[in-house]
Amino acid sequence: MNTNQLQIFKQKSFGKVVSKQFIKPVMPTEESSIMSTLPSYMAYLGEKYAPKTVKMYWGDVKELSLYLKDKKLKEVTPLDLQQWIGTLVSEKGRNIERKTLNRKVSAIINYFLWLKGLEVITDDPTAALNNARIQSPLPDYLYEDEVKTLYEVASRDPRTYLLVLLLLETGMKSNELFTLTKAHVDISNAYSPELWIKHKGREVKKDRKVALPAQFTAVYQEYIKQYGIENSLFPFTDRFVQMLFVELKKQTGIDKELTPKTLRHTHVVRAYRRGEDTEIIFDRIGLAPDSRKEADEVYLRLARKGI
Repeated sequence: MNTNQLQIFKQKSFGKVVSKQFIKPVMPTEESSIMSTLPSYMAYLGEKYAPKTVKMYWGDVKELSLYLKDKKLKEVTPLDLQQWIGTLVSEKGRNIERKTLNRKVSAIINYFLWLKGLEVITDDPTAALNNARIQSPLPDYLYEDEVKTLYEVASRDPRTYLLVLLLLETGMKSNELFTLTKAHVDISNAYSPELWIKHKGREVKKDRKVALPAQFTAVYQEYIKQYGIENSLFPFTDRFVQMLFVELKKQTGIDKELTPKTLRHTHVVRAYRRGEDTEIIFDRIGLAPDSRKEADEVYLRLARKGI
């Protein structure tokens, strides 16, 4: 290949680079469509919320914009929003879950409050939606006599006892169990044991150290000895843990859903009833900030006295 041919080859191979085009945020007006305001709304969300929330809220508002098409902001009415919600919950439409619907309603409320704060609109079409959120069914949690029964049955085997103890006393998720190693357990003070719950990647923000009850130390030491644990604290599968809880339900006779999630709910309800600060509780169970408001509403309903 001569020099001229080489130059032609280089031009063809590495010539033109297509540049990406970005839509710059533009200040919304009452004449704007929802779609045209999305870049500005994205910028607003990015300053206030976690990336996951930004993605979901932006997507929900975009979904509404596709439904309303080119309708101007000043033309959007409460009826438009109610009809859109109708398409989401209809059996012939999307038929989405209650939790997903509540999130979408929250996103739309957030969006129009943002517009009102900018004085783009004077009347908020979502005003009537604040009371339209569909309440999710309250989850099961264990009463104190059921907790006592569960501990009594679980104490027959150190492995089951340790699982129940950790889930009930820390409120951790079941998948966090499988990340634990012996290095995460601190029993240097046998009467005040502690546990590090560690994560990787983007989830490191959920890392936390949790205090454990004094009885943990003896149960932990017996478990390590009897099951020959060398590193991973629970070298089992999620399916195996599920089967342990199926057996626990049979042995205890507890007539409720009995899963690691039930114990997580029980941990939070007990903490609420002790009067603990809600932020401390949610920090301890590693609950994301954008989920705390809805969780607080649920746990307040569970923890308050009967009417």
